[in-house]
Amino acid sequence: MNSMEDYLKVITPHLHSNLVTPNALSHLQALAQVLPPFSYAGFECRLGANSYQEVDLFVSLPRHLNTLPPQFLTHPIWQTLQAFQSEWLEPASFLSQSVKHLALEFDITGQPPEVPIPSFFVEFNREMGSDNNILTLISTLIRQFNRPFSKKLEANLEQCLHALPAGAQIIHLGIMLSRPTEAVRIIIEELKSEDILDYLLQIGWSGPTDTLGNLVQTLSHLVDKIGFLNLDVSQLIHAQIGLECYFDKQPLHEPRWQFFFDYLVENGLCSPSKKEAFLAWPGFSQPESEPALWPNHLNWGDAFFSDQAVSAFFRKINHVKMVYHPDKPLEAKGYLAFGHRWFDSKTLEFEDEIDENNANEVTRSENR
Repeated sequence: MNSMEDYLKVITPHLHSNLVTPNALSHLQALAQVLPPFSYAGFECRLGANSYQEVDLFVSLPRHLNTLPPQFLTHPIWQTLQAFQSEWLEPASFLSQSVKHLALEFDITGQPPEVPIPSFFVEFNREMGSDNNILTLISTLIRQFNRPFSKKLEANLEQCLHALPAGAQIIHLGIMLSRPTEAVRIIIEELKSEDILDYLLQIGWSGPTDTLGNLVQTLSHLVDKIGFLNLDVSQLIHAQIGLECYFDKQPLHEPRWQFFFDYLVENGLCSPSKKEAFLAWPGFSQPESEPALWPNHLNWGDAFFSDQAVSAFFRKINHVKMVYHPDKPLEAKGYLAFGHRWFDSKTLEFEDEIDENNANEVTRSENR
């Protein structure tokens, strides 16, 4: 059976041991052996000097996924995921009209179990409309996975929705199926940096605003945008928040990546060796450069498209998330993405493609 391990073989030579230790990499490879190949995936890396042991894997889940290992489907969570996908495939269904994208994240803290349990992240269609529609979708998803949906949770979610300024919206929901928490994660986009503190105060967040305000102001001058605000919500609005920091271009074309990571290093949020390893990640791999590692199941596409398209694995930096908690040290997490595409050979300029994140592709190598 083709597996995610086939893809890791191509890209892990570029994943420096300063980011992922050999032991952590072996756990990652063991997980990849039991997963089907996903055409878009990535890693969550802890950037602190003393936190290199842990790395998590996230994958983008296609609407059609017919190759899950049989043992997965003996577990209620995977059965629910399969039922979700079946409904998602129906064009007239509520989920099909409401959900744009689905991703899974696997926490890897040791040798993975025979049936790994992921966390579940849903991206909503931006045309969802009213707060009531969004709240209905959130409650549907939470209940579908047999998680508690109390009146207090509902009230807190309503408060988070109603307090949003114009233009901002809850765009992702995370259900932490692999973690011992009843909290769900809401991810808000288009919330301007200058509106973050006011929004948090309106929803009842109780952390110190001066410290967070200084952090937000500093980050907003270092990066192109704080693209998303992460909040955990249950019976209360949790103190921990995440600030996702983005640049429009990759490090080769954006020198401010260096300045941003200098800030992280100077403030003890990233080690110098991890800085160099992280910023060196972006690039491409092609069959000619990795002939012994190239997945066999991609050869049919390479032959079919011939000189019309170029087969390549891309590697890009997605973002850095600053994790703030009033009672804990500030933490930085880096997100590295990779995937396979057939790029249009007539218009191909690899670095421009990866910067713009809208490559002219013939098709994606969805799970074959």
